[in-house]
Amino acid sequence: MKKKIIINIAFNTFGFTEDRLTEKWINNRMDLFMNYTVQSLKSQTNQDFLTLVLYDASTKALIDRALSNYEKLPSNIKFTDKLEQRKIIEYSIKGYDYLYLVRIDSDDMYHKTYIEQLHQYQHKPQTEVIINQNGYLYDIVNQVIAPQYHFCPSFYTLIYKTEEYLKGKRYILPGGHAGAITLNHEIITKRNFLNIIHKKNTLPKRILEKNTILSDKDAKKILKEFRD
Repeated sequence: MKKKIIINIAFNTFGFTEDRLTEKWINNRMDLFMNYTVQSLKSQTNQDFLTLVLYDASTKALIDRALSNYEKLPSNIKFTDKLEQRKIIEYSIKGYDYLYLVRIDSDDMYHKTYIEQLHQYQHKPQTEVIINQNGYLYDIVNQVIAPQYHFCPSFYTLIYKTEEYLKGKRYILPGGHAGAITLNHEIITKRNFLNIIHKKNTLPKRILEKNTILSDKDAKKILKEFRD
């Protein structure tokens, strides 16, 4: 099967508070994005993918200013507004049988072999989503890592037949990301995600406290599997 892999990242298009539209929030999130998510993407063993980072159109000037503080992104990582994102996806998937639409937050990471895993993956004809239930929590403040299992985390890949996507087909996830498990799904058992815990997200920290903290040696080894 011929597939196009596109990573979809919502940068500041939605959130719990309006501060996601402010320069302070954008600069803080850009730092996390560049130091963690981008490093994970640049470390992928297979670079045959496109990443679209979606920003609120009203913050374009702030986004451009924040980006200017870092080295230029690789050509397969692009910041875009919603209108342009749609055009890019529709143009990019023409000539392919399937669209693999990968989801990740702008402050998290995938295992550096994840894109290669997706290229090699032979999904069943009825499968609509691939879900990663196993990963790690990484507290970057205290520099500790713990394994995590989540029945339906926000680390999943939607599968569309290109022809159907271009005709407007979109999956509905009841209740948000957790609803992905209600679709026809397959599970990848490898620990593929690294959920970053920082000062702005407190829920994962409470989850971390209930898990087994790994040794410094094991933690360093795991980090190398997601970047470097």
